[in-house]
Amino acid sequence: MNNIPTLSNNKAGAEADFPRTPADDEDLVPEKKEQGTLLPHTASIGPVLLCCALFSTAVTLAWLYLPDGTFPFAKTSLIGFSIVTLLRLFGSLLLPVAFFASWYRLPDRKILGTYPGIGAFLISFVAGIPFSVVFTAIHNFLLRFFIIKDISIPAPAFFFISKDTSDMSRLLSLGVAFLIPILLQELFFRGIVFSFWPSPAAKARKILLSAVLFAVFIENPIDFIPFFLLGILLGYVRQATDNVLCPVLTQIAMLLTYRAFSSLLPYLDWMQIKNASDLDTASLYSSAAALIISLVAFLPVLAQLRRLSHEADALDQTPESKRKSFLRGQISWSLGLSFLLFAVNWVIMLGI
Repeated sequence: MNNIPTLSNNKAGAEADFPRTPADDEDLVPEKKEQGTLLPHTASIGPVLLCCALFSTAVTLAWLYLPDGTFPFAKTSLIGFSIVTLLRLFGSLLLPVAFFASWYRLPDRKILGTYPGIGAFLISFVAGIPFSVVFTAIHNFLLRFFIIKDISIPAPAFFFISKDTSDMSRLLSLGVAFLIPILLQELFFRGIVFSFWPSPAAKARKILLSAVLFAVFIENPIDFIPFFLLGILLGYVRQATDNVLCPVLTQIAMLLTYRAFSSLLPYLDWMQIKNASDLDTASLYSSAAALIISLVAFLPVLAQLRRLSHEADALDQTPESKRKSFLRGQISWSLGLSFLLFAVNWVIMLGI
């Protein structure tokens, strides 16, 4: 009698006396129909980029090949630029974010990040001040290089020419050319793209991928390198602060800085400068001096971003953060097709 185990109402005692079998756990597993409603789909970055590339390619090709007399306004007017820019941004960036966030059941925290504190917001804003000068200086150097070497400079896919200086025109250009693109681009490239990354371990590849996609999407051949460097900075700010609003503040600081110092370091207009004789030598020296000073000023800001990144890594001790990164599941036909579509846009723009 002493060798016969006794039944107990205690769950721990029952598990100790009788080892559990898979059949014992059937009551804990929901039915297949219920499982389908509870378990999310496997998140993959390929379909998201494919939708972005498809819509962006369709809008770009239609805009490039439509005759100028198709609309009652010119394609390079502020109205034409506003219409095509908003259509492309909402269709290529906002709709994929809304659809796939719902489809993959991504929580808002995964896309938008967490609250990093006022200090992180301030550092993110300050980072945009010296980098605005860096961006403008690199643009001026590249433009000068293209003109001196007699390299054909293709126009960006979307731009506008306006001599209207009214307040309404300035507000429209500010909202369509800067504020709305900043918000939607960060929501897509540093929001949903970051949330779909398979593991937090490969941070450098995540930042580089988002930077390349960001520069490719802008479709500006002249400023591809500046926008790529900007994408690296914005990705690093997003990674260090774990908040999508922080890179938005970085770009707003860049815009305000340029407005304040545009008279000292102007952004050379490629449409106004046709040949080397139109170049001002003083702009070269001012760009070089501003570039050196801004890089030196950027070093302490970078140190603070590194500190925030290390603190975030120290706090993130979840099992997922320690897992190795496996990118095989992200490499699919949809990802390859999206890059192919973006390449088609660039080949047409460059006239290759």
